Amino acid sequence: MVSGRVLWYRIYLVLNIAIIWVLFSILFLYNIVEVDKEVLARRRLSFFSMAFAAIGIIVAGAEAFFLKNMFRKLPIWLSTILRMTLTFILFLIVSVIVVFAYWVFRHDGGLSFIQFEKEFVQNILLTPSFLMLMVDMGFLAFLSILILEISDKYGPGGLRNLIRGRYNKPRKENRIFLFLDINDSTAIAEKIGHEKYFNMLHDFFADITEPIISTWGHIYQYVGDEVVICWQNTPRNKARCLNFIKQAEDVFKKKHEYYMKEYGVTPTFKAGIHAGDVTVGYVGIIKKDLVFSGDTLNTTARIRSKCHELKHPYIASIDFLKDFRVPKGFRADEIGEMEFKGRKEKSKVYSLELI
Repeated sequence: MVSGRVLWYRIYLVLNIAIIWVLFSILFLYNIVEVDKEVLARRRLSFFSMAFAAIGIIVAGAEAFFLKNMFRKLPIWLSTILRMTLTFILFLIVSVIVVFAYWVFRHDGGLSFIQFEKEFVQNILLTPSFLMLMVDMGFLAFLSILILEISDKYGPGGLRNLIRGRYNKPRKENRIFLFLDINDSTAIAEKIGHEKYFNMLHDFFADITEPIISTWGHIYQYVGDEVVICWQNTPRNKARCLNFIKQAEDVFKKKHEYYMKEYGVTPTFKAGIHAGDVTVGYVGIIKKDLVFSGDTLNTTARIRSKCHELKHPYIASIDFLKDFRVPKGFRADEIGEMEFKGRKEKSKVYSLELI
């Protein structure tokens, strides 16, 4: 069952795609008119736009909630072909139903069912305008898949920031960073084999995505068996960061049987948490990425490396816990001051424990 945040994010994507369908409906009506000059006299733009909105919501909803994840383990080319095929069949069925409903509404009742069916096929389905409609909607279906894939690439809000050019120029921001990686990853890979281990990584990152989205986190990058997550540095987001750890633990407890059956081991993880200033901006020409730079990331990575050394699964810096009251369900115990490579001053760190 998806969380409320994940559900609303998917609904948000579907509604945005539906709006794009409505905007394109005006252009497509012009294309259809070019093929069939009399079509505008028989059909209203308002109905045309509403029909596109309804079909857009159905098609985008099917993509966002079902088809996008149904073929995720297949090669991208095969997944795209299958999704396009199912999407085309879906919007063909929906289009026929919508147009048939419109035809019924327009019909004055003077024809028998056989005559009515014959006229519907001849005057609607076999017309050049309906063929053009299918071509246009095929393009929109492909565009919908493309938007969903780009949204997955850049994460919630990422596509909007890219379009707005928010990070085209470097910006200074204060962020929370959480570096998380799998415990004993080398031993697990040797035990189950590298190919099976990669499949486990795939499942691990897929399963951990929902807690990230539901706590408003942003996935910065994946590095081997590590994922780097960040939030804007606010007290509310600090609580969300800790809630992410709780939700992530719950996910893997619930999926214990699945991982044991598939891989013979259930992955556990450790995490280092820190907060501070970073510089953010897009880099790259033929492959553009959002990059965070600064000592904050280096320190977070070193805090995470201390987890194994100090035998604590979660360690946070004083910079993260400053002016923040640890929420119910967690306990923070001071470990002491530590030196971190590259920093002149020692810094206090704390172990975090779920209670």
